[in-house]
Amino acid sequence: MTRVALWALGLALALVPWPAALAERAYLGLLHPAWSAVTSRLVDAAGVSLSALAGGALVVLPLLALLLGGRRARRGALRLWSGAALTLLLLFPLAFGLGYRLAPLSERAGASDAALDAEARRALAAEVLERLTAAAPSAGSAGLAAPDAVAAAARCVADLAGELHGGTAPALPTRVKRLPPGTLLRFGFAGVVSPWLLEPHVDGGLPPAAALAVTLHELAHTAGFAPEAEAEAVGLVAGLACADERVAYAAALRLASGLAAALPAPERAAYLDAWPPRARHDQRAAALAAARFRSAALAPSVEAAYDLYLRSQGEAAGLGEYDRGTDLALRLLAVGLGGR
Repeated sequence: MTRVALWALGLALALVPWPAALAERAYLGLLHPAWSAVTSRLVDAAGVSLSALAGGALVVLPLLALLLGGRRARRGALRLWSGAALTLLLLFPLAFGLGYRLAPLSERAGASDAALDAEARRALAAEVLERLTAAAPSAGSAGLAAPDAVAAAARCVADLAGELHGGTAPALPTRVKRLPPGTLLRFGFAGVVSPWLLEPHVDGGLPPAAALAVTLHELAHTAGFAPEAEAEAVGLVAGLACADERVAYAAALRLASGLAAALPAPERAAYLDAWPPRARHDQRAAALAAARFRSAALAPSVEAAYDLYLRSQGEAAGLGEYDRGTDLALRLLAVGLGGR
């Protein structure tokens, strides 16, 4: 098979819709459990980002060959770049991309696709506020950033993922790699998962409560939930049900923030006034961190590119999928997931 044919195959695997039943058997039944069992151990064993190291090597070494080597070295560097890009393209759907081809999470969880009525939404908002208030006293800043809080978040996401995947909890890393402050926030994002190594990362510029909430989201990606709305919802529901109060606080704060953002101004003010002071402080800290690092020159173009990528994977709302995660989390809670 020629290289052109391999490129065509890679693009087809990444972009052409698979039947949901086939994707579930191939991805959830075989590929994801086997690969995550390997990658979770690798990620936990390394104190630094393996994805960053591998990506840096693929960029720096061939670049040095181009700049310093002779004609043969330059040809070799170009072949290496081409081969690496092709390999990554072919592996993308097998390691992560097939997660976009599964049946919708609401369908697999038995949750209605219809929007919740106002009364049900108010009742759930009150439950979230109650969980936020109960967990706030246990959420010291140092504890939120502690490795055992991240490990607890991983266990809780794995438990819920096992329930949603049919009973077998996936192997998740218990370490999330913190990137230098502003690495992602300057582009408008707070976390990222390597789709090949399933390695979760969080921007080091986030305050502790926001960082732990983003950790839940990235761990949900690692657990096989590729769509943004699904990763957001699974992370929030798993966090709310977590016995570790630090994790529950981070999830409740993020979900309460999403609920508040959707309210009309007078209702939003009343809802925020009912929050514990600690939660209002942590919400302001997260907003300040995002504003401090965001680059007005870089963020819009990167966000537009990622929006296009999400739409190419079947996520019709693009970046709006993040906001849709709040509604999906409420619908999952309404059917009793997360111990409700």
